[in-house]
Amino acid sequence: MNRTISRVLKKFGIAVLVALLFKVLFFRLIDFLEPDLFIIPFIVLILWEGNTYIDQQLEKRYSWLGNTQQRIFSQFVFSLFFTAISLFLLMNFLHFIKFGEIRLLNKAIRQMFIPAIIITFLGLVSYISSQFFRAWNQSMVEIEKYKTASATAQLENLKNQLNPHFLFNNLSVLSSLVYQNQDKAVDFINELSKVYRYVLDSKNAELVNLQEELDFLEHYMYLLKIRFGSSIRFVLNISAPAKSLYLPPMCLQMLVENTIQHNETSQANPLQVTIFTEKNRLLITNPIQPRSDKVKSSQTGLKNMQVRYQFFTDDKIEIIRTDKAFTVILPLLLKP
Repeated sequence: MNRTISRVLKKFGIAVLVALLFKVLFFRLIDFLEPDLFIIPFIVLILWEGNTYIDQQLEKRYSWLGNTQQRIFSQFVFSLFFTAISLFLLMNFLHFIKFGEIRLLNKAIRQMFIPAIIITFLGLVSYISSQFFRAWNQSMVEIEKYKTASATAQLENLKNQLNPHFLFNNLSVLSSLVYQNQDKAVDFINELSKVYRYVLDSKNAELVNLQEELDFLEHYMYLLKIRFGSSIRFVLNISAPAKSLYLPPMCLQMLVENTIQHNETSQANPLQVTIFTEKNRLLITNPIQPRSDKVKSSQTGLKNMQVRYQFFTDDKIEIIRTDKAFTVILPLLLKP
């Protein structure tokens, strides 16, 4: 409440100063204390609030950086049109108060109208310039925030993939294969190398197309199938157009890894992970099969993924949990 009163008083004080300046520059000092001196501040306030409202409405449609030309043109047209009409009506009202009559476009009104339009035009130039550079500076700040957040998220992804548990589990599988089936051991090594190659190649990428993620997932799923056998199943149903859309790298792997980490995978109770597309969205779903040795989730991976997404789209990652199933829905993005 106090802040609102302070803002109103500040605006009114500025309006009074503008009225004084207007009288000094364009009218005789002998008429300085005429009644219009006390009415002009209210006219200034009406014009100020009206132009502020126009600015707020245009902000919803045209951003200063995304639609610069449309915003500047619209701001000038709407603001000047509003100011001209308002000034014409308000000045006639002021003339009526002083002389008790209305004379459209008389000499006194014309004398006030042109300077007022000039002042409004100069004010618009100043305001639009300040707003544009403020938006530009804000965008620079956002870019720096994005670089920091993206680097953090990519580093976290890299840590998740190259962690000792992941390597240890796969080396344990490999050591068994070497004695049981040397040909399969060679295939396992090749697939493992492709997984790590993708991790290293994509660590600096902001977005990759879905086809690249699916190719990587094929290598990753091969390792999981060797490790878990028939205890885990994957069902993929990806539409052809969706494969050319984009998402941050290694999202699929992280979600599959989380699924395995938090659910039972056994011969008696195999885990099925279903991945499919629907209206430019990628859905990863699995039945909820709680493990006997529950793993505490920090949800760091999902939080990092959400941070990465917010720099490319306003669409949010959806997480749906029911009594029977857990589903994550990722927006698929157009070519950047």
